[in-house]
Amino acid sequence: MTAQHQTQSSAGSQQASQQASQQAGQQAGSAEQHRPAPGRPVPVSTYRLQVRPEFTYDDASAVVDHLDALGASHAYLSPLLEPTPGSAHGYDVVDHSRLNSEAGGRQAFDVLVDRLHERSLGAVADVVPNHMAVPTPARLNSALWSVLRDGPDSPFARWFDVDWWASGHAVLMPVLGSRIGQVLGSGELELDTSGSEPLLRYYDHVFPVRPGTESLPLAELVDRQWYRLAHWRVADEELNYRRFFDVDTLAAIRVEDPEVFDATHELLLGLIEEGKLDGLRIDHPDGLADPRGYVRRLAERSGGAWVVVEKILEGAEDLPDDWPVAGTTGYDALLRVGGLFVDPAGASPLSALMAEVTGSSEGFPAVVEQAKREMVEGGLYAEVHRLVQLLVQMVAVDVRLRDHTSAPCATAWSSCSSPSPGTAPTWCRASPRPPRPSASWTRQRRTPGRTCPRSAGTPSPSSSTCCWAGRPAAPAGSPTATAPS
Repeated sequence: MTAQHQTQSSAGSQQASQQASQQAGQQAGSAEQHRPAPGRPVPVSTYRLQVRPEFTYDDASAVVDHLDALGASHAYLSPLLEPTPGSAHGYDVVDHSRLNSEAGGRQAFDVLVDRLHERSLGAVADVVPNHMAVPTPARLNSALWSVLRDGPDSPFARWFDVDWWASGHAVLMPVLGSRIGQVLGSGELELDTSGSEPLLRYYDHVFPVRPGTESLPLAELVDRQWYRLAHWRVADEELNYRRFFDVDTLAAIRVEDPEVFDATHELLLGLIEEGKLDGLRIDHPDGLADPRGYVRRLAERSGGAWVVVEKILEGAEDLPDDWPVAGTTGYDALLRVGGLFVDPAGASPLSALMAEVTGSSEGFPAVVEQAKREMVEGGLYAEVHRLVQLLVQMVAVDVRLRDHTSAPCATAWSSCSSPSPGTAPTWCRASPRPPRPSASWTRQRRTPGRTCPRSAGTPSPSSSTCCWAGRPAAPAGSPTATAPS
Protein backbone atom coordinates (compact mmCIF):
# COMPACT_ATOMS: atom_id res chain seq x y z
CA MET A 1 0.00 0.00 0.00
CA THR A 2 1.33 3.44 -0.93
CA ALA A 3 1.69 6.31 1.54
CA GLN A 4 -1.10 8.13 -0.29
CA HIS A 5 -3.43 5.14 0.12
CA GLN A 6 -2.46 4.84 3.77
CA THR A 7 -3.25 8.52 4.36
CA GLN A 8 -6.64 8.20 2.62
CA SER A 9 -7.41 5.06 4.60
CA SER A 10 -6.43 6.76 7.85
CA ALA A 11 -8.53 9.81 7.02
CA GLY A 12 -11.48 7.60 6.12
CA SER A 13 -11.13 5.71 9.40
CA GLN A 14 -11.00 8.95 11.37
CA GLN A 15 -14.09 10.25 9.57
CA ALA A 16 -15.97 6.99 10.21
CA SER A 17 -14.85 7.11 13.84
CA GLN A 18 -16.06 10.67 14.22
CA GLN A 19 -19.43 9.77 12.68
CA ALA A 20 -19.75 6.77 15.00
CA SER A 21 -18.91 8.97 17.99
CA GLN A 22 -21.50 11.54 16.95
CA GLN A 23 -24.13 8.83 16.56
CA ALA A 24 -23.22 7.35 19.92
CA GLY A 25 -23.42 10.78 21.50
CA GLN A 26 -26.83 11.40 19.96
CA GLN A 27 -28.04 8.03 21.19
CA ALA A 28 -26.65 8.71 24.65
CA GLY A 29 -28.34 12.10 24.68
CA SER A 30 -31.62 10.52 23.70
CA ALA A 31 -31.24 7.78 26.30
CA GLU A 32 -30.39 10.39 28.93
CA GLN A 33 -33.95 11.70 28.66
CA HIS A 34 -35.21 8.29 29.72
CA ARG A 35 -33.16 8.03 32.88
CA PRO A 36 -34.21 9.12 36.39
CA ALA A 37 -33.30 12.61 37.54
CA PRO A 38 -29.81 13.05 39.02
CA GLY A 39 -29.52 11.55 42.49
CA ARG A 40 -32.54 9.28 42.06
CA PRO A 41 -32.05 5.57 42.87
CA VAL A 42 -31.76 3.23 39.89
CA PRO A 43 -32.77 -0.39 40.56
CA VAL A 44 -30.16 -2.87 39.35
CA SER A 45 -32.11 -6.09 39.92
CA THR A 46 -35.62 -6.58 41.25
CA TYR A 47 -37.40 -9.54 42.85
CA ARG A 48 -41.17 -9.70 42.45
CA LEU A 49 -43.24 -10.20 45.62
CA GLN A 50 -46.95 -10.90 45.09
CA VAL A 51 -48.57 -9.30 48.14
CA ARG A 52 -52.01 -10.72 49.01
CA PRO A 53 -53.92 -11.90 52.10
CA GLU A 54 -51.88 -15.14 52.10
CA PHE A 55 -48.56 -13.28 51.72
CA THR A 56 -48.65 -10.01 53.67
CA TYR A 57 -46.16 -7.20 54.17
CA ASP A 58 -45.01 -9.03 57.31
CA ASP A 59 -44.34 -12.15 55.22
CA ALA A 60 -42.40 -10.01 52.77
CA SER A 61 -40.32 -8.60 55.65
CA ALA A 62 -39.40 -12.17 56.60
CA VAL A 63 -37.75 -12.83 53.21
CA VAL A 64 -35.67 -9.65 52.99
CA ASP A 65 -32.49 -11.48 54.03
CA HIS A 66 -33.12 -14.00 51.25
CA LEU A 67 -33.51 -11.22 48.68
CA ASP A 68 -30.28 -9.68 49.88
CA ALA A 69 -28.47 -13.01 49.56
CA LEU A 70 -29.73 -13.38 46.00
CA GLY A 71 -28.23 -10.01 45.07
CA ALA A 72 -31.49 -8.14 44.46
CA SER A 73 -31.28 -4.38 44.83
CA HIS A 74 -35.03 -3.86 45.17
CA ALA A 75 -38.18 -5.67 46.18
CA TYR A 76 -40.67 -5.31 43.36
CA LEU A 77 -44.09 -5.18 45.02
CA SER A 78 -47.43 -5.98 43.40
CA PRO A 79 -50.00 -3.11 43.47
CA LEU A 80 -50.08 -1.53 46.93
CA LEU A 81 -53.44 0.22 46.96
CA GLU A 82 -56.62 -1.16 48.54
CA PRO A 83 -58.12 -3.87 46.27
CA THR A 84 -61.34 -5.84 46.49
CA PRO A 85 -61.40 -8.15 49.54
CA GLY A 86 -59.49 -11.39 48.95
CA SER A 87 -57.75 -10.12 45.81
CA ALA A 88 -54.89 -12.41 44.79
CA HIS A 89 -53.27 -9.85 42.48
CA GLY A 90 -54.14 -6.28 43.53
CA TYR A 91 -55.04 -4.96 40.09
CA ASP A 92 -58.67 -4.49 41.16
CA VAL A 93 -58.22 -1.29 43.19
CA VAL A 94 -61.23 0.15 45.03
CA ASP A 95 -59.58 2.90 47.13
CA HIS A 96 -56.57 4.98 46.07
CA SER A 97 -56.21 6.61 49.50
CA ARG A 98 -55.24 3.46 51.44
CA LEU A 99 -52.69 0.67 51.24
CA ASN A 100 -53.87 -2.94 51.11
CA SER A 101 -55.47 -3.50 54.52
CA GLU A 102 -55.57 -7.29 54.19
CA ALA A 103 -51.79 -7.24 53.68
CA GLY A 104 -51.26 -5.21 56.88
CA GLY A 105 -51.89 -1.64 55.75
CA ARG A 106 -49.56 1.31 56.12
CA GLN A 107 -48.01 0.23 59.41
CA ALA A 108 -46.86 -3.17 58.11
CA PHE A 109 -45.70 -1.58 54.85
CA ASP A 110 -43.50 0.87 56.75
CA VAL A 111 -41.97 -2.02 58.70
CA LEU A 112 -41.17 -3.78 55.41
CA VAL A 113 -39.49 -0.68 53.98
CA ASP A 114 -37.44 -0.20 57.15
CA ARG A 115 -36.34 -3.83 56.93
CA LEU A 116 -35.31 -3.36 53.30
CA HIS A 117 -33.35 -0.22 54.12
CA GLU A 118 -31.49 -2.03 56.90
CA ARG A 119 -30.10 -4.29 54.17
CA SER A 120 -29.48 -1.36 51.80
CA LEU A 121 -32.32 -2.54 49.58
CA GLY A 122 -35.21 -0.49 48.24
CA ALA A 123 -38.75 -0.99 46.98
CA VAL A 124 -40.51 -0.36 43.69
CA ALA A 125 -44.24 -0.81 43.20
CA ASP A 126 -46.63 -1.87 40.49
CA VAL A 127 -49.13 0.88 39.64
CA VAL A 128 -52.54 0.47 37.98
CA PRO A 129 -53.47 3.85 36.46
CA ASN A 130 -55.87 2.56 33.81
CA HIS A 131 -58.77 1.16 35.81
CA MET A 132 -60.36 0.28 39.13
CA ALA A 133 -62.74 -2.47 40.19
CA VAL A 134 -66.49 -2.72 39.71
CA PRO A 135 -66.81 -4.85 42.84
CA THR A 136 -69.57 -6.96 44.35
CA PRO A 137 -71.13 -5.29 46.21
CA ALA A 138 -70.60 -2.01 44.36
CA ARG A 139 -70.44 0.04 47.59
CA LEU A 140 -66.87 -1.24 48.14
CA ASN A 141 -65.87 1.35 45.52
CA SER A 142 -67.09 4.62 47.01
CA ALA A 143 -66.29 6.64 43.88
CA LEU A 144 -68.33 4.32 41.67
CA TRP A 145 -71.12 4.15 44.28
CA SER A 146 -71.42 7.93 44.16
CA VAL A 147 -71.73 7.89 40.36
CA LEU A 148 -74.35 5.14 40.43
CA ARG A 149 -76.41 7.14 42.95
CA ASP A 150 -75.98 10.69 41.64
CA GLY A 151 -75.11 10.23 37.96
CA PRO A 152 -73.34 13.07 36.11
CA ASP A 153 -73.80 15.34 39.13
CA SER A 154 -71.57 13.13 41.28
CA PRO A 155 -68.22 14.71 42.18
CA PHE A 156 -66.67 11.48 40.85
CA ALA A 157 -68.46 11.52 37.49
CA ARG A 158 -65.34 12.87 35.80
CA TRP A 159 -63.36 9.86 37.06
CA PHE A 160 -65.06 7.34 34.77
CA ASP A 161 -65.20 7.26 30.99
CA VAL A 162 -68.97 6.80 30.71
CA ASP A 163 -71.01 7.37 27.56
CA TRP A 164 -74.02 9.03 29.19
CA TRP A 165 -75.63 9.37 25.76
CA ALA A 166 -76.17 5.61 25.50
CA SER A 167 -78.11 2.92 27.36
CA GLY A 168 -80.92 5.26 28.39
CA HIS A 169 -78.51 7.81 29.90
CA ALA A 170 -77.47 5.37 32.60
CA VAL A 171 -74.38 3.29 33.40
CA LEU A 172 -74.98 -0.25 32.22
CA MET A 173 -74.68 -2.78 35.05
CA PRO A 174 -74.86 -6.20 33.33
CA VAL A 175 -75.17 -8.35 36.45
CA LEU A 176 -78.51 -10.11 36.06
CA GLY A 177 -78.79 -13.83 35.41
CA SER A 178 -82.02 -13.30 33.44
CA ARG A 179 -83.59 -10.49 31.48
CA ILE A 180 -84.77 -7.55 33.58
CA GLY A 181 -88.45 -8.32 32.98
CA GLN A 182 -88.00 -11.86 34.27
CA VAL A 183 -86.05 -10.64 37.31
CA LEU A 184 -88.77 -8.14 38.22
CA GLY A 185 -91.48 -10.71 37.66
CA SER A 186 -89.82 -13.34 39.83
CA GLY A 187 -89.23 -10.99 42.76
CA GLU A 188 -85.46 -11.49 42.69
CA LEU A 189 -84.89 -7.73 42.87
CA GLU A 190 -85.99 -6.02 46.07
CA LEU A 191 -85.88 -2.61 47.72
CA ASP A 192 -84.23 -2.56 51.15
CA THR A 193 -85.07 0.47 53.33
CA SER A 194 -83.86 -0.97 56.64
CA GLY A 195 -80.54 0.85 56.73
CA SER A 196 -79.22 4.40 56.57
CA GLU A 197 -80.00 4.65 52.85
CA PRO A 198 -82.38 2.73 50.57
CA LEU A 199 -80.77 -0.02 48.51
CA LEU A 200 -81.63 -2.25 45.61
CA ARG A 201 -80.58 -5.86 46.26
CA TYR A 202 -80.06 -8.66 43.78
CA TYR A 203 -78.49 -11.63 45.54
CA ASP A 204 -74.89 -10.53 46.38
CA HIS A 205 -75.24 -7.32 44.36
CA VAL A 206 -76.24 -4.11 46.13
CA PHE A 207 -76.92 -0.77 44.43
CA PRO A 208 -77.80 2.72 45.70
CA VAL A 209 -81.18 4.31 45.08
CA ARG A 210 -81.34 7.72 43.48
CA PRO A 211 -82.67 10.24 46.03
CA GLY A 212 -86.33 11.00 45.48
CA THR A 213 -87.19 7.72 43.75
CA GLU A 214 -87.43 5.38 46.75
CA SER A 215 -91.26 5.65 47.01
CA LEU A 216 -91.94 4.76 43.36
CA PRO A 217 -93.29 1.36 42.26
CA LEU A 218 -90.38 -1.05 41.87
CA ALA A 219 -90.35 -1.25 38.07
CA GLU A 220 -90.53 2.55 37.77
CA LEU A 221 -87.91 2.98 40.49
CA VAL A 222 -85.54 0.66 38.61
CA ASP A 223 -86.07 2.68 35.43
CA ARG A 224 -85.28 6.03 37.14
CA GLN A 225 -81.79 5.16 38.37
CA TRP A 226 -78.52 6.46 36.96
CA TYR A 227 -77.59 2.84 36.24
CA ARG A 228 -79.35 0.28 34.10
CA LEU A 229 -79.60 -3.23 35.52
CA ALA A 230 -79.38 -5.70 32.64
CA HIS A 231 -78.80 -9.34 31.71
CA TRP A 232 -75.09 -10.09 31.61
CA ARG A 233 -75.16 -10.83 27.87
CA VAL A 234 -76.29 -7.26 27.13
CA ALA A 235 -72.75 -6.08 27.89
CA ASP A 236 -71.49 -7.72 24.69
CA GLU A 237 -73.33 -5.10 22.65
CA GLU A 238 -74.33 -2.18 24.85
CA LEU A 239 -71.71 -1.64 27.56
CA ASN A 240 -71.22 2.12 27.81
CA TYR A 241 -68.15 2.57 30.01
CA ARG A 242 -64.52 2.06 29.06
CA ARG A 243 -62.97 -0.99 30.66
CA PHE A 244 -59.80 -3.09 30.81
CA PHE A 245 -59.88 -5.09 27.55
CA ASP A 246 -63.20 -7.00 27.73
CA VAL A 247 -63.36 -7.30 31.53
CA ASP A 248 -66.63 -5.69 32.68
CA THR A 249 -65.54 -5.67 36.34
CA LEU A 250 -62.56 -3.35 35.68
CA ALA A 251 -63.79 0.14 34.75
CA ALA A 252 -61.32 2.56 33.20
CA ILE A 253 -60.62 5.86 34.94
CA ARG A 254 -59.69 9.14 33.29
CA VAL A 255 -56.18 9.84 34.59
CA GLU A 256 -55.73 12.22 31.65
CA ASP A 257 -57.80 14.61 33.77
CA PRO A 258 -55.33 16.37 36.16
CA GLU A 259 -57.81 16.25 39.05
CA VAL A 260 -58.30 12.51 38.64
CA PHE A 261 -54.54 11.98 38.34
CA ASP A 262 -53.90 13.90 41.55
CA ALA A 263 -56.60 12.06 43.51
CA THR A 264 -55.48 8.60 42.36
CA HIS A 265 -51.72 9.19 42.75
CA GLU A 266 -51.45 11.29 45.90
CA LEU A 267 -50.56 8.36 48.17
CA LEU A 268 -48.03 6.80 45.78
CA LEU A 269 -46.30 10.11 45.07
CA GLY A 270 -46.14 10.73 48.81
CA LEU A 271 -44.37 7.40 49.30
CA ILE A 272 -41.81 8.40 46.68
CA GLU A 273 -41.27 11.77 48.34
CA GLU A 274 -40.77 10.08 51.72
CA GLY A 275 -38.22 7.68 50.26
CA LYS A 276 -40.44 4.65 50.86
CA LEU A 277 -40.52 3.87 47.13
CA ASP A 278 -37.64 4.27 44.68
CA GLY A 279 -39.60 3.69 41.50
CA LEU A 280 -42.82 2.65 39.78
CA ARG A 281 -43.78 0.00 37.25
CA ILE A 282 -46.74 1.26 35.19
CA ASP A 283 -49.29 -1.38 34.24
CA HIS A 284 -50.92 -1.38 30.79
CA PRO A 285 -50.12 2.12 29.46
CA ASP A 286 -51.64 1.08 26.11
CA GLY A 287 -55.07 1.35 27.74
CA LEU A 288 -54.65 5.03 28.62
CA ALA A 289 -56.24 7.77 26.53
CA ASP A 290 -52.96 9.72 26.55
CA PRO A 291 -50.02 7.56 27.71
CA ARG A 292 -47.43 10.18 26.76
CA GLY A 293 -49.22 12.86 28.77
CA TYR A 294 -49.53 10.45 31.68
CA VAL A 295 -45.84 9.55 31.93
CA ARG A 296 -44.86 13.19 31.47
CA ARG A 297 -47.11 14.25 34.34
CA LEU A 298 -45.80 11.36 36.43
CA ALA A 299 -42.19 12.38 35.77
CA GLU A 300 -42.99 15.96 36.76
CA ARG A 301 -44.93 15.11 39.92
CA SER A 302 -42.46 12.44 41.09
CA GLY A 303 -39.40 14.61 40.65
CA GLY A 304 -38.04 12.37 37.92
CA ALA A 305 -38.28 9.06 39.77
CA TRP A 306 -37.32 5.78 38.07
CA VAL A 307 -40.33 4.63 36.05
CA VAL A 308 -40.72 1.71 33.66
CA VAL A 309 -43.79 0.92 31.59
CA GLU A 310 -45.43 -2.37 30.67
CA LYS A 311 -45.41 -1.28 27.03
CA ILE A 312 -45.86 -4.18 24.65
CA LEU A 313 -43.69 -3.45 21.62
CA GLU A 314 -44.83 -5.32 18.54
CA GLY A 315 -42.47 -6.22 15.71
CA ALA A 316 -40.18 -3.33 14.88
CA GLU A 317 -42.06 -0.91 17.16
CA ASP A 318 -39.85 1.23 19.41
CA LEU A 319 -40.66 2.82 22.73
CA PRO A 320 -41.66 6.41 21.91
CA ASP A 321 -38.64 8.64 22.51
CA ASP A 322 -40.79 11.42 23.98
CA TRP A 323 -41.87 9.25 26.95
CA PRO A 324 -39.67 10.28 29.93
CA VAL A 325 -39.28 6.76 31.33
CA ALA A 326 -36.36 4.43 32.06
CA GLY A 327 -37.65 1.86 29.57
CA THR A 328 -40.08 -1.02 29.33
CA THR A 329 -40.59 -3.85 31.82
CA GLY A 330 -38.59 -6.10 29.49
CA TYR A 331 -41.06 -8.11 27.41
CA ASP A 332 -39.18 -7.02 24.28
CA ALA A 333 -35.85 -8.14 25.76
CA LEU A 334 -37.32 -11.48 26.87
CA LEU A 335 -38.62 -12.04 23.34
CA ARG A 336 -35.12 -11.78 21.95
CA VAL A 337 -33.41 -13.69 24.74
CA GLY A 338 -36.03 -16.43 24.50
CA GLY A 339 -35.35 -16.65 20.79
CA LEU A 340 -31.89 -17.96 21.56
CA PHE A 341 -33.48 -21.16 22.82
CA VAL A 342 -35.69 -21.70 19.75
CA ASP A 343 -34.27 -23.77 16.87
CA PRO A 344 -35.25 -22.10 13.55
CA ALA A 345 -35.16 -25.53 11.90
CA GLY A 346 -38.35 -26.38 13.77
CA ALA A 347 -40.40 -23.82 11.85
CA SER A 348 -41.03 -26.03 8.82
CA PRO A 349 -42.26 -29.21 10.58
CA LEU A 350 -44.32 -27.17 13.08
CA SER A 351 -45.96 -25.22 10.24
CA ALA A 352 -46.77 -28.49 8.48
CA LEU A 353 -48.28 -29.88 11.69
CA MET A 354 -50.40 -26.75 12.18
CA ALA A 355 -51.69 -27.02 8.60
CA GLU A 356 -52.52 -30.69 9.18
CA VAL A 357 -54.37 -30.04 12.44
CA THR A 358 -56.24 -26.89 11.39
CA GLY A 359 -56.73 -27.67 7.70
CA SER A 360 -55.35 -24.23 6.86
CA SER A 361 -52.05 -23.36 5.24
CA GLU A 362 -52.18 -19.70 6.22
CA GLY A 363 -49.01 -18.33 7.73
CA PHE A 364 -48.74 -17.00 11.27
CA PRO A 365 -49.17 -13.29 10.32
CA ALA A 366 -52.54 -14.09 8.71
CA VAL A 367 -53.64 -15.97 11.81
CA VAL A 368 -52.67 -13.03 14.02
CA GLU A 369 -54.58 -10.58 11.85
CA GLN A 370 -57.67 -12.79 11.85
CA ALA A 371 -57.48 -13.16 15.64
CA LYS A 372 -57.35 -9.38 16.02
CA ARG A 373 -60.41 -8.98 13.81
CA GLU A 374 -62.30 -11.60 15.79
CA MET A 375 -61.51 -9.73 19.00
CA VAL A 376 -62.58 -6.39 17.56
CA GLU A 377 -65.80 -7.79 16.10
CA GLY A 378 -66.58 -9.98 19.13
CA GLY A 379 -65.12 -9.24 22.56
CA LEU A 380 -64.73 -5.51 21.87
CA TYR A 381 -67.91 -5.07 19.84
CA ALA A 382 -69.43 -2.67 22.39
CA GLU A 383 -66.39 -0.37 22.21
CA VAL A 384 -66.28 -0.40 18.42
CA HIS A 385 -70.04 0.17 18.24
CA ARG A 386 -69.68 3.24 20.44
CA LEU A 387 -66.94 4.62 18.18
CA VAL A 388 -69.08 3.93 15.11
CA GLN A 389 -71.98 5.85 16.63
CA LEU A 390 -69.72 8.79 17.40
CA LEU A 391 -68.43 8.76 13.83
CA VAL A 392 -71.99 8.62 12.45
CA GLN A 393 -72.95 11.60 14.62
CA MET A 394 -69.89 13.52 13.41
CA VAL A 395 -70.60 13.01 9.71
CA ALA A 396 -74.34 13.65 10.14
CA VAL A 397 -73.80 17.31 11.03
CA ASP A 398 -71.84 18.01 7.82
CA VAL A 399 -73.94 18.11 4.65
CA ARG A 400 -70.91 17.03 2.64
CA LEU A 401 -70.37 13.87 4.72
CA ARG A 402 -73.81 12.76 5.88
CA ASP A 403 -74.21 10.19 3.09
CA HIS A 404 -71.61 8.02 4.87
CA THR A 405 -73.90 5.57 6.64
CA SER A 406 -73.21 3.38 9.65
CA ALA A 407 -72.13 0.29 7.68
CA PRO A 408 -69.06 1.86 5.99
CA CYS A 409 -68.26 3.70 9.23
CA ALA A 410 -68.22 0.33 11.01
CA THR A 411 -65.95 -1.15 8.33
CA ALA A 412 -63.56 1.78 8.65
CA TRP A 413 -63.35 1.48 12.43
CA SER A 414 -62.87 -2.28 12.24
CA SER A 415 -59.94 -1.82 9.86
CA CYS A 416 -58.36 0.83 12.07
CA SER A 417 -58.85 -1.23 15.22
CA SER A 418 -57.20 -4.40 13.89
CA PRO A 419 -54.03 -3.30 12.05
CA SER A 420 -51.70 -5.70 10.33
CA PRO A 421 -49.05 -7.45 12.47
CA GLY A 422 -46.08 -5.23 13.24
CA THR A 423 -48.06 -2.00 12.90
CA ALA A 424 -47.42 0.39 15.79
CA PRO A 425 -50.45 1.88 17.57
CA THR A 426 -51.37 5.54 17.25
CA TRP A 427 -52.89 7.73 19.95
CA CYS A 428 -54.90 10.89 19.57
CA ARG A 429 -54.07 13.53 22.13
CA ALA A 430 -56.79 13.51 24.78
CA SER A 431 -58.71 16.60 25.82
CA PRO A 432 -59.31 17.09 29.56
CA ARG A 433 -63.08 16.67 29.19
CA PRO A 434 -65.34 14.43 27.07
CA PRO A 435 -66.55 15.78 23.70
CA ARG A 436 -69.69 17.86 23.86
CA PRO A 437 -72.91 16.66 22.25
CA SER A 438 -74.40 18.90 19.61
CA ALA A 439 -77.42 21.07 20.31
CA SER A 440 -79.42 19.11 17.74
CA TRP A 441 -78.65 15.88 19.61
CA THR A 442 -79.82 17.43 22.89
CA ARG A 443 -82.99 18.86 21.40
CA GLN A 444 -83.94 15.48 19.97
CA ARG A 445 -83.94 14.12 23.50
CA ARG A 446 -85.88 16.93 25.15
CA THR A 447 -89.53 16.14 25.81
CA PRO A 448 -91.43 19.37 26.62
CA GLY A 449 -94.34 18.86 28.97
CA ARG A 450 -93.37 15.29 29.85
CA THR A 451 -91.37 13.68 32.62
CA CYS A 452 -87.72 13.10 31.81
CA PRO A 453 -86.95 9.34 31.83
CA ARG A 454 -84.31 9.93 34.52
CA SER A 455 -86.15 12.69 36.40
CA ALA A 456 -87.27 12.05 39.96
CA GLY A 457 -89.52 15.08 39.97
CA THR A 458 -92.63 16.46 38.27
CA PRO A 459 -93.22 16.79 34.52
CA SER A 460 -91.05 19.41 32.88
CA PRO A 461 -92.42 22.60 31.29
CA SER A 462 -91.59 23.55 27.73
CA SER A 463 -88.13 24.63 28.86
CA SER A 464 -87.44 21.07 29.96
CA THR A 465 -84.17 19.80 31.29
CA CYS A 466 -81.92 17.48 29.38
CA CYS A 467 -82.68 14.02 30.73
CA TRP A 468 -79.11 12.70 30.58
CA ALA A 469 -77.80 15.26 33.03
CA GLY A 470 -80.82 16.81 34.73
CA ARG A 471 -79.49 20.22 33.74
CA PRO A 472 -80.98 22.98 31.59
CA ALA A 473 -80.90 21.99 27.95
CA ALA A 474 -79.39 24.31 25.37
CA PRO A 475 -81.69 26.82 23.64
CA ALA A 476 -82.73 25.86 20.14
CA GLY A 477 -80.17 28.14 18.53
CA SER A 478 -77.20 27.13 20.62
CA PRO A 479 -74.25 25.51 18.84
CA THR A 480 -73.52 23.06 21.66
CA ALA A 481 -74.85 21.77 24.92
CA THR A 482 -72.63 21.32 27.93
CA ALA A 483 -71.64 17.69 28.53
CA PRO A 484 -71.47 16.29 32.04
CA SER A 485 -68.14 16.71 33.75
